[in-house]
Amino acid sequence: MTLSADEQAFLEEHPTVTIAMMVEHPPFTVIEGGEGAGFEHDLLQLVAEKTGLEFEKEFGVWSDSLQRFRRGQVDMISSISYREERTAFTLYTEPYYSIPVFVFVRDDFGEYAGIEDLSGRKVGVIRGIFYEADLRDADNINLVQFDTYQDMTRALVLGEIDALMQNLSNINQIVKRRAYTNIRIAGELRMPGLAEEDFRFGISPDKPELRSMVQKGLDDITPGEWETLMGRWLDVRENGDTPNARLTDEERAYLQREGPVDICIDPNWMPFERFDENGEHAGISADYFALFENTLSTDFIPVPADSWSESVAHLKAGKCDLFSLAMRTPEREEYLDFTESYIQTPLVIATKANVAFVTGLEDLRGRTIAIPALYAFAELLKDDYPELDLIEVTDIDTGLEMVRNGEVFGYIGTLATIGYKLQTQYAGELRISGGTGKSWDMGVAVRKDRPMLHGIMQKAVASVTTEQRRAIHNKWISIRYEDRVDYTLLWQVVAFFVLVLLAGLFFHLRQAGLKKQLEAAYRQAERLAVTDKLTGIYNRHRLDQALEEETRKAERYGDHFGVLILDIDHFKPINDQYGHRTGDLVLRAFVDVLRHNCRKSDILGRWGGEEFLIIAPHADKENLLALAENLRAAIEATTFREVERVTTSIGASIYQSNDNPDTLIKRADDALYEAKQGRNIVAFG
Repeated sequence: MTLSADEQAFLEEHPTVTIAMMVEHPPFTVIEGGEGAGFEHDLLQLVAEKTGLEFEKEFGVWSDSLQRFRRGQVDMISSISYREERTAFTLYTEPYYSIPVFVFVRDDFGEYAGIEDLSGRKVGVIRGIFYEADLRDADNINLVQFDTYQDMTRALVLGEIDALMQNLSNINQIVKRRAYTNIRIAGELRMPGLAEEDFRFGISPDKPELRSMVQKGLDDITPGEWETLMGRWLDVRENGDTPNARLTDEERAYLQREGPVDICIDPNWMPFERFDENGEHAGISADYFALFENTLSTDFIPVPADSWSESVAHLKAGKCDLFSLAMRTPEREEYLDFTESYIQTPLVIATKANVAFVTGLEDLRGRTIAIPALYAFAELLKDDYPELDLIEVTDIDTGLEMVRNGEVFGYIGTLATIGYKLQTQYAGELRISGGTGKSWDMGVAVRKDRPMLHGIMQKAVASVTTEQRRAIHNKWISIRYEDRVDYTLLWQVVAFFVLVLLAGLFFHLRQAGLKKQLEAAYRQAERLAVTDKLTGIYNRHRLDQALEEETRKAERYGDHFGVLILDIDHFKPINDQYGHRTGDLVLRAFVDVLRHNCRKSDILGRWGGEEFLIIAPHADKENLLALAENLRAAIEATTFREVERVTTSIGASIYQSNDNPDTLIKRADDALYEAKQGRNIVAFG
């Protein structure tokens, strides 16, 4: 890259420049092994290679980093967004990444239609973030400042705040790394004059040559280099080839000599692990061990067990060589060696839904609390909090049932496992009432009489790439973007009309006109309960019901059915360029095309946003794909008013034996992700 005379002189005088970076800003910057890593670090490396600059990184929370940059204590700052008031002390590069700001809430928040729904609520923001002033001007929002994304997200999970605002990439990374399960996106933050969050490098105004050099370096990055950078840190990709664990000859000989490795797992600990209906190892740890099998070229055989206690007994009796997932404790260190952790998750307290929030373990004095027997934190809690009335139970189901039945006040477990159970079995009855202030860092635990195997497993864990970790956690734990509709009022209206109808039939049976009016009103209320207001097709609530119905039919009669998930390509630019009114018109016209090209038996509904779901009864793979291709071609051939051409990407999947709606939709959604890589195509999963 060619430098000007002034730039060359600057480089000779300042071969190293200082840059302030956030200490924890995943996936843009994270600390791994005491060193910085992430999107921005790789980006700076490319700029350094192209310009000859060297960057000396100084880490801190955002508010401190911004102040250091403003006072001239560092030459540059990363992740700064453009604001007019910052131009007095900042020379900006062009954005290297832009992303909308979203509002994140817990599952129990209710409906969110706009910022007015945050009135009177506690809302978390990062101290010094560029839109903080805009939020302070909003009516009756109680802003709570945080220095780190981790602390802010944890506060939302535990109910200390009602919502937080941040871009998707940051929070999604934290959700996956910490195994949070009770957070969802309520919607995009929309305020007058507030644009997307645009990440740029900021340079001190007295160093214009540095600004021009950094911008030249950014401009010189090739499309292929950008694609690699984005794919590594910002996209969820399929697992690539697993890096070689670099085993020694002695270690390879050990694996060949010993044969398959017997492992013990917790049979009821989702989303971490379990034995599924077919007796197969499933969950997060299962996906990691699938990687380990490829890395080490050996097989891992789970030893059957009905409970964690039984698995512990199996290991102590020598029936298995290791625990797939376990936490280090003093007692366990007597007979186990531990690898570095590959999963971290906080410990929380579950109670009945009507219990006030618990601020910590001190609030549990005098209460009876259930904990899983032989779990690591049970051992630690007994030592650290002898005054607690702890009852050991065999598994999470037993503990939560005791809470529901009032036999104990609460149950202590990991947020991921409790959240998973609350969503699938105890919705509305139990809730997470607080945190313990403790977390659980878990790795592979190997019997002490297998030191060679411990070294091998340590290498296997260390060989897992960031992309692979992200893909596994995205599969099992991810933020859900749900167009949530609160049907409470609607059902109240329905109930009202039913009561009025009954009263009318009883007291005014002869008044046929009134009777007909009430019946019509009741039918209208029923229709509204299952209809998407904008498009007039089924809503998410009705689609969920239809999926359950079709699944039950398939299980009972052995019939097949398929699903299609359709996503309008590049829909956000339509809203941005033409406005939301035009976007709504496109959605309606899109639905009209689908209606005219679906079969009469097909069930069409709006899945959320610009995504639509079609349930195709009695369909096999061949005619499902034919339907999908027909719909894709019909959309492509349609002229849409104002925007002219619209295309759609489609993910398809067929019901398989032992499927449930979630697994079926997951395959179709994965296929849709594949289709979106090329746009305007159909993919099958």
